[in-house]
Amino acid sequence: MSADRFAHLYSQDALCARPSAIRDICALVARPEVRSLAGGWPDPASFPIEEVTRIFGEMIGECGEEMLQYGSTEGIVKLRQALAERMRGEGVAGADPDAILMTHGSAQGMHLATQVFVDRDDVVMVGLPTYFGGTGAIGSRGGEVAGVPVDQNGMNTEFLGREVNRLKGSGKRVKGVYVIPSFQNPTGVTLSLNRRHHLLQLAEEHDLIIFEDDPYCDLRFEGERLPSLKSLDRDGRVIHLRSLSKIFAPGMRLGWAAGEAGAIRQMAVAKQFADCATNTPAQYVLLEFIRQGLLDRQIKANIDHYRAKRDFMLEHLDRHFPEEVSWNRPEGGFFIFVHLPKGWDAGELLRRAIEKNVVFVVGQAFFVDGSGRNTFRLSYSQASLEDIEAAIVEIGSLIKDELK
Repeated sequence: MSADRFAHLYSQDALCARPSAIRDICALVARPEVRSLAGGWPDPASFPIEEVTRIFGEMIGECGEEMLQYGSTEGIVKLRQALAERMRGEGVAGADPDAILMTHGSAQGMHLATQVFVDRDDVVMVGLPTYFGGTGAIGSRGGEVAGVPVDQNGMNTEFLGREVNRLKGSGKRVKGVYVIPSFQNPTGVTLSLNRRHHLLQLAEEHDLIIFEDDPYCDLRFEGERLPSLKSLDRDGRVIHLRSLSKIFAPGMRLGWAAGEAGAIRQMAVAKQFADCATNTPAQYVLLEFIRQGLLDRQIKANIDHYRAKRDFMLEHLDRHFPEEVSWNRPEGGFFIFVHLPKGWDAGELLRRAIEKNVVFVVGQAFFVDGSGRNTFRLSYSQASLEDIEAAIVEIGSLIKDELK
């Protein structure tokens, strides 16, 4: 039976949805002989398995009936209080548990936020490049995306201001900006403090919502932590999306959204018709994990773990990639972004790398305007040191062969 037999009955939202660019690579990664620098998943070696096992056993004995029961859509009150306290410690002065919604990861938070704020044909400004999960959520609502260049200081807010004016002048309704301010996926760059202030100024000037997707902010290896857009927001325009996947356990599927109370209530209503409530046992385990001071300890361990892997990859890039190729040196997060010489096709390089059982993600998938053909993303987060070294050697050799 044809998979598209009922395509004429599909909703407009379904027709607007686009599959992840990494989906086709997943089948390759499953093969044991493949050395993958593609997926941005956390390293299982970093998971707090012993602590989670112990806490789950203790909690199921103490409050098993509550753990296994339905929970409220907003999430466990005591957990939201603990997260609000953490956010106040990060400079979000008005963080309140009533303005926090527990989600199944930050991806669900973005999906709910677009349900609340994005209508068909609304325009949301995004980075060139940016994470396709965010643009996918916008597209699933029938929204349009418009690209803004990203450089070593993050999204170019001067260009953003000019582009918003141009789009509004052409009759478009520009509704918001999607931004990953810290160690952006895929480039690894961080939005500068000046640009954070400028972005908030533009949002107020043009009546925009800012979708702040910040899953990597806790994984800073060096340098000074910058204030979140939410902590700088004085007008309630920021929907702040966080994930526990990179600092706790991705399989728990936990994240949270924080924003103006009215907007969070609307997101909670949307969530009621999606999955009713976020995983209750996982919330109880996380709450106790925080209470025992283990989350801060886990973040520190993760920083040490991923910093070493970043340094290892950078060392081998310096050693095995030719000088005609450039890449960033991220201060945190999971990703290194590579620029091949102009006119090159990273897709062709990937095809040749696959023949050598090496995979990465072609950068063009992250550019909503189809550019970035000569770029690709490397992830050091999940790969072993052995796989990192072998893959970098192989990719470097393929690039050198092409240069010859």
